[in-house]
Amino acid sequence: MKSRKIGETLKKYRKLRGWTVNDVALKLHDLYKIDVSGKTIYGWESDQSLPRSQTLLTLCELYQIDTLSPKQPTSPTTETFPITPDERELIKQYRQHPEVQQVIWRILNT
Repeated sequence: MKSRKIGETLKKYRKLRGWTVNDVALKLHDLYKIDVSGKTIYGWESDQSLPRSQTLLTLCELYQIDTLSPKQPTSPTTETFPITPDERELIKQYRQHPEVQQVIWRILNT
């Protein structure tokens, strides 16, 4: 099941800054050397696709946001959301292999 919160949040914060999708594409290129088109950014915002994890983190930095939910929930702590050692290792491996992250997202969101 695909979450619509990421796209909604990206669009919300872009509009709060008064930027067009083309403005964001230019900023990503000029500030971070990430080449994407306005059409790609529109696709992310309309949940037609997801940005790569590193690009998503960069967008959060650019928009100065720390959560991708429109309702701004607090992050779970390890007490309310425990992570097993196996899960921690999976996260570590995931972060070390950006080339497979988009595939993993597609698998988990179908």
